Amino acid sequence: MPMSDYRIEKIRCPVVVRLHSGESVTGEMFLQPFVRPGGGNERPQDILNSTEPFFPLALADGDTLLVAKEQVLAIGTDHPEEDDEALGSLARPMVVEVRLINGDRHAGAIFLDMPSERPRLLDFLNRDDERFLTLHGTERRFLINRQAIEHIRPLD
Repeated sequence: MPMSDYRIEKIRCPVVVRLHSGESVTGEMFLQPFVRPGGGNERPQDILNSTEPFFPLALADGDTLLVAKEQVLAIGTDHPEEDDEALGSLARPMVVEVRLINGDRHAGAIFLDMPSERPRLLDFLNRDDERFLTLHGTERRFLINRQAIEHIRPLD
């Protein structure tokens, strides 16, 4: 079957994927430019929170894995977040420690973009609209599968 000359350019985003099996896989996610409202680039959390059950992960050796989102505990990325400044001004940050079911711990800030009548961390966590929680660490961002969370402890 001939390949089309028409290709959609992708941005490669380096990530480390921690799987339920205990394995950590280093690779790159493929992000589309200009797909978000207002023209922003696609983010790793957009892919993880979409309805598709799998996403491609490019490995250094040229292979590509099709990773089942349900098998992902967390993904770490250094990819810059375009919305960090805007997010900080629109949402209230809360510093927390997240413990996963495998014992891994991650600390960072969750931005509570909640209505003022429901500003609690518990209310934010009980919203079931995103499969992966975004935790802003000091050196990297973690995208954590909500089903892999054992507990969350506020640190501030």
